[in-house]
Amino acid sequence: MKTKIKDNLPLISIIIPNFNYGQYLESAILSVLNQSYKNFELIIIDGGSTDNSIDVIKKYNNQIKFWVSEKDSGQANAINKGLEFAKGDYVAYLNSDDAYLGDIFLEIFNKRKLTADFIYGDVLIGENIENAKILRSKDNHLLLSSLILFFYRANYIIPSQSVFIKREFLLKYEIAYLNENLHYCMDLDWYCRIAMANPSVKRYSKLGSFFRSNSYTKTKKDGAKMKIEALKIAYKFLPYLKKIEIIQFYKYRLFSLVLNAIYSKKIKLNLILLCKIYKRIGFICLRDRRYLGLFKEVF
Repeated sequence: MKTKIKDNLPLISIIIPNFNYGQYLESAILSVLNQSYKNFELIIIDGGSTDNSIDVIKKYNNQIKFWVSEKDSGQANAINKGLEFAKGDYVAYLNSDDAYLGDIFLEIFNKRKLTADFIYGDVLIGENIENAKILRSKDNHLLLSSLILFFYRANYIIPSQSVFIKREFLLKYEIAYLNENLHYCMDLDWYCRIAMANPSVKRYSKLGSFFRSNSYTKTKKDGAKMKIEALKIAYKFLPYLKKIEIIQFYKYRLFSLVLNAIYSKKIKLNLILLCKIYKRIGFICLRDRRYLGLFKEVF
C-alpha cells in the first residue's frame, strides 16, 4: 500500500560534496532523486573534478537545485558552500560515494509534529551495499563525553550519512558551518559544538543510509592522521566535561595506548600483566574484544 504524503512538510536541503568520485556520484544522486518524498533541494558542490563527475551532474541538471564546480580547500569547505546556499528546514550532507536507502525521507519527515533539532540513525557500512554490515547508533551518542571517544573506537561517532539537522537551530547558536581547518573529523567537531548547544534529539529506527568504506576512502587510507585529528578535537572539548567524565576519558586514552603497544610491539603477555591492566582501567577492558582476545594468547 502506497503511503500518502502529507502537505506542508519540511524542506530538506541535501548537499553532496564531490571531487573525482564520478564512479559513485550517480548512485548518490539517484538515492536522493528517487525518494518518494519530494520536498527537498539537491545541492552539489564539486571541487573541480577532472573525471566524469561533471557529465554525471549535467545528466541530472534539471533536477538539481544548484551545483558548481570550482577548486576548494577540502571537504569541509565544499560542505560549507552548500550550507550557505541551503534554504531547507533541515540540512544534511551525503558524501558522493555514499547513498540513502529506500524511502528514508518519507519515513522520517512524513510527520506533521516533527520538532527535533538533530535526527540520526543506523547505517550500512562496507565496500558495497550487497556485502555491507549494520553500524548501530546508540541512543546516547550525541553526548560530548561519548563523541570525544571517537579516537578510541569508530562507533563513538554518529555516522554523518544518517544525520539531518534543523537549520534554524544551527543559525540560532551560530554553529551552521564546519571547521575548514579539519580534514578528517570535521563532523566530529561539528557534532561536539552541536551537543554543547543542547539540541532536542530523535533517533530513527529504520536503516536509512549506506557508508562506503574501502581502501580508497580517506578514513581507511589515512587512519593514523584521522586518529591524531580526533584526539586534537577531544582535548579541545575536554575542559567542558565533568570531572568524572574527564577521568573516564583518560582511562580510555591510557587503555588505547596500552593496546596499541601490545599489538604493535608484540609485548610478551602473561596473566599477571593482563590483571594489572584490568586493575588500572576497570570494566572498560571487558567491553573490548581486543583485550579479551589477549587471554587466548596467555592460555
